[in-house]
Amino acid sequence: MSQLYYKKTDNSSYRDRIPLRIVRAESELSPMERAYLGAVEKGDYASVKQALEEAEIYFRININCIDPLGRTALLIAIENENLEIIELLLSYNVYVGDALLHAIRKEVVGAVELLLNHKKPRGEKQVPPILLDKQFSDFTPDITPIILAAHTNNYEIIKLLVQRGVSIPQPHDVRCNCVECLSSSDVDGLRHSRSRLNVYKALSSPSLIALSSEDPFLTAFQLSWELKELSTVENEFKSEYEELSHTCKQFAKDLLDQTRSSKELEIILNYRDNMNPLLDENTNDLARLKLAIKYCQKEFVAQPNCQQLLASRWYDEFPGWRRRHWAVKLITCIFIGILFPLLCMFYLISPKNRYGLFIRKPFIKFICHTASYLTFLFLLFLASQHIAFTERDLQGPPPTTVEWMILPWVLGFIWTEIKQMWDSGFEDYIDDWWNLMDFIMNALYLATISLKIVAYIKYNGAKPRCTWEMWHPTLVAESLFAIANIFSSLRLICLFTANSHLGPLQISLGRMLLDILKFLFIYCLVLLAFANGLNQLYFYYETEGDGPSGCKGIRCSHQNNAFSTLFETLQSLFWSVFGLISLYVTNVEPDHEFTEFVGSTMFGTYNVISLVVLLNMLIAMMNNSYQHIADHADIEWKFARTKLWMSYFEEGGTLPSPFNIIPSPKSLCYLIGWIKTHLFKRPSVKRLETFETLGVRAAENVRLNHEYQEVLRNLVKRYVAAMIRDAKTEEGLTEENFKVIHYGSKSIYIYIYIYIYIYIYIYIYIYIYTFFFCTEIKYPNFFCTEIKYLIYIYICIYIYIHIYIYIYIYIYIYFFFFFFFFYLFFCTEIKYLDFFYSKFMNIIECRDKKFRYLISVQKKKFSARNSLAFIIQNLMRQIYLHNTQFFYVYLKYKFLCFCFVISAVV
Repeated sequence: MSQLYYKKTDNSSYRDRIPLRIVRAESELSPMERAYLGAVEKGDYASVKQALEEAEIYFRININCIDPLGRTALLIAIENENLEIIELLLSYNVYVGDALLHAIRKEVVGAVELLLNHKKPRGEKQVPPILLDKQFSDFTPDITPIILAAHTNNYEIIKLLVQRGVSIPQPHDVRCNCVECLSSSDVDGLRHSRSRLNVYKALSSPSLIALSSEDPFLTAFQLSWELKELSTVENEFKSEYEELSHTCKQFAKDLLDQTRSSKELEIILNYRDNMNPLLDENTNDLARLKLAIKYCQKEFVAQPNCQQLLASRWYDEFPGWRRRHWAVKLITCIFIGILFPLLCMFYLISPKNRYGLFIRKPFIKFICHTASYLTFLFLLFLASQHIAFTERDLQGPPPTTVEWMILPWVLGFIWTEIKQMWDSGFEDYIDDWWNLMDFIMNALYLATISLKIVAYIKYNGAKPRCTWEMWHPTLVAESLFAIANIFSSLRLICLFTANSHLGPLQISLGRMLLDILKFLFIYCLVLLAFANGLNQLYFYYETEGDGPSGCKGIRCSHQNNAFSTLFETLQSLFWSVFGLISLYVTNVEPDHEFTEFVGSTMFGTYNVISLVVLLNMLIAMMNNSYQHIADHADIEWKFARTKLWMSYFEEGGTLPSPFNIIPSPKSLCYLIGWIKTHLFKRPSVKRLETFETLGVRAAENVRLNHEYQEVLRNLVKRYVAAMIRDAKTEEGLTEENFKVIHYGSKSIYIYIYIYIYIYIYIYIYIYIYTFFFCTEIKYPNFFCTEIKYLIYIYICIYIYIHIYIYIYIYIYIYFFFFFFFFYLFFCTEIKYLDFFYSKFMNIIECRDKKFRYLISVQKKKFSARNSLAFIIQNLMRQIYLHNTQFFYVYLKYKFLCFCFVISAVV
């Protein structure tokens, strides 16, 4: 560093300075190359064309030269969205390089189309990919045009590329151990991960999914689930993958928003992508909605159209249920709940009659199951109150009447869980936490029944309860039965999901349980650490039992041995959180003050950590979870309610416990049919029946698939139109709007120029006529008024955009026409005429460039509806659309008058 400094020899007030120099100098551009790039920047078509022509002849300009920002002329033209210059440069075979990627990133559709249609010359030198990546390119080698277009989510560009047969590499699984993945990870792990992220970012583009996927809903479901799983593995890019997953979910929801009728909605939600023509499957079972629930598509499920269809099916037998008074609803539910045994008997006797079909309705089924479970809880309450008197000292007491009544419900619950596991599969069964709770509850009841049977068989006679052993079967059975009662009562919380007020609270409670489990992991670590230290410190001061009862530890009145053993220490520290342990437990009988000081310090530190730090951290976590649910209360509750509703939409499970364990005639018919099919097989009859129905079912599947694809086509069209419309609204001034302004303004410029010049000519000739012939004509005043009016309109339109440019234009126009008239009347050749004409054309070209730049500035500063550009746009559009025909007719009339006056003068 000493070489970088130098000291001044004079006594000036300046301090020592560090001399600076350019250490990574780049090649300088020649003046002609700078002028060439400047002309491209300004949009000077004539100068650019002249430079390209001179480069082909004299070779004094490198047409592929690069400015200090690393941009070639083609990239500059792409950034300025100058399609004429781009087409001109491509016609002279400039080096393209990654210009297509730049055009895609800038979303210049016209430039992308020009570059795609451009054919590279055979002799063009290719830059090595490694050199291109390190020095020249702004994009990594894994970024292809279709991937970059999908990143920008530009539908038009993606469509142009897909029509040319491009493809995207299929990403491997994150746990893939193939040779390609292992070698790529070993060479450059960061590039491998970024490449996978770029591919998934492209695949999750809504425009790409809508354009290239045969089933956009299924693609969005699977991709969002895959991205969610990937976020748990690739923790470094967790936020990016979660955002992409949310994008896919939102796309599925937005696509469903485009449905306009119940028929379209039913076709979408009932579609099954893996229909088997050999099976007589139900085509009205909301298969696509079940798939959305499986993939946790909460936005899709909570979409209003979907919820409206579910509500109409839920309240099938009660039209207008939601408009009824709450008292009428309550009385109706209580009445149906009281009659649920009769409805179940009707269904057992005749499932196809009116009352049998009535109980199969989802809402009625829900009321009957709820009434049955409330009856079960009432029996548990009676069992806990010991209404039936039994001998308390019996080691193996027989079941009471209430316990005999509880047994059918328990068997019915077990049979329900078995059927549910059989129908849905083991993996889907354990995904639902309520099923795990049911499994624990049923296991506790089964263990209670088993232990009671063992106690009834093995132990006979009465014996004082105080003399029973600790692991007596009756004692264990009573403990398990008490725990099972708690689970049974808490299981009722699941039904709160059906209510709009209690549902969000129930969801918040479930999320808080996860926070409590996370907190307990840290708390147990702290508890074990301090318990080990306190036990090590106070182990030597253990005393014998205090008092006649021989109590020890925290159960004694003086708590003499609170830290004598590890188990006692754990209990003492746990209960100290609730303030049940006093400070004197750290005292010892000997006069060891240092030991007492260390013990009290450790005990106080534990309380500070557990109460001040950990407990407040738990409160903050629970508050955060509740706030998250509160922010998304509507979506979370509707998703949970839909899962509850779908469980009652199924065909099976009509009867609640304990009626589901009673064999019904329908069950007997199914059993007899199964026995005939499997025990007394008739292959020929079965094959004949299969061939007869195979064609019908296959035709039905083709029809359903055709309807589904037709609806998808309409939804995608509406979605793309809405997406483009929203993009225009957000951007304010789009390329299409600019084209309207650009070409409309050109037409208005031409019309106004012609009008002004015609009036000027007529005005001059009339004055000449009056000067020579001394005739008074009233038309000059009229023409003066018209000229003033046209000039006023002209200035009003352009005063806010580029009036300073037109000052130069007017000067050149005046000089141009002055020399023109001079040449016309005096027949003198003037060499400056061509000069002024070229300058005039250059300014006209520059005008378009400046106009585009000013509009882009307005686009960045203001929204389209509040900016001046929007007002000018509407004004020009109205003038252009409504007055074009009038201008044309008026121009013809004035031109004829002009010709007539000139003829008269001549």
